[in-house]
Amino acid sequence: MKLQRSTAMLLGVAISLVTIVTIVETQKDTQISKGERLYTFTEADISAFTLERDDETLSFTKADNTWQMTEPEKAAAAPSSVAFLLNIITSDSIQETITTTPNQLETYGLDQPTATIQLTVDNENYKLSVGNEDFSGTSLYVMTSHEVVEPNPVDIYLMPKELENGIERSVNEWIAQDENNANDIDGNTDGSQNETIERNAEQDTSNDSDTVPSVEDEANGIDGNTDDSQNETIEENVEQDSINDSDTVPSLEDDTP
Repeated sequence: MKLQRSTAMLLGVAISLVTIVTIVETQKDTQISKGERLYTFTEADISAFTLERDDETLSFTKADNTWQMTEPEKAAAAPSSVAFLLNIITSDSIQETITTTPNQLETYGLDQPTATIQLTVDNENYKLSVGNEDFSGTSLYVMTSHEVVEPNPVDIYLMPKELENGIERSVNEWIAQDENNANDIDGNTDGSQNETIERNAEQDTSNDSDTVPSVEDEANGIDGNTDDSQNETIEENVEQDSINDSDTVPSLEDDTP
C-alpha cells in the first residue's frame, strides 16, 4: 500500500512538472514568434519582385541599385513606392502567429489570396500571400508557405495593414516622376500634383495683387499728375495775359491830347 501510494505521488509530481514545462515552452515560443520578422534577408538583398493582384501583374528588377518596372510597362520605378512595400515585408515585426490547417485557409482569405508577392533573393524565390484583414481592421493575414500540403499545419501571420497601401498603388504611382512629366503637361496629374499646382496658382495671384498696380491706380496716378500740371499751366497763362494786357491797353494819359 505504501509503495503504491508513493508511486502515485511521484506520478502526480511528474505530470505536474511536464505540464508546467509545456506551458512555459509554449509561452516562450509565442513571445519569440511575435517579435520575429517574416524573412531573414533585408530589403537590400532583394533583386527582383513580382506583385500579382486581381487580374494585374507588376514586375520589377534592380540593376546598379536602381529599380526598373518591366511589366506592365518598361519604365524607371518610383524608389519611394518600392521602398515602402519592401520595407514593410522585410522590416516590420510579426504581430501574431496562428497555426492552422490547410482546410481553414478560407477563414483568413488565403485560399484565394487578394495579392501575392514573389521576391527574388540570390536566385531563390520567396512567395508571400496576402489575405483578409483581421476582425480589428488594423492587420492583414499573410502566409509565407511555398506549398500547402494536407494535413500538414501551416503558419499564418498578422502584419500591419500598411502593407495593403503598398500593394494597392496604381500603376502610375509605381513609375518614377520623370516618366510622368509628359502626362503632367497634358493635364494627367495625380491629386497631390493638382493640389500643389492650385496652391502655387493662388500664391502667384496673391503676389500679383500685392505688387502689380491696378488700372485704376495707374489712371488715378495719371489724372493726379495731369491735374497738377494743368493747374500750373493755367496759372502761368493767366499771369502772362495780365502782363500782355498791361502792355497793349493805352492809359488815360496817352489818350489825352
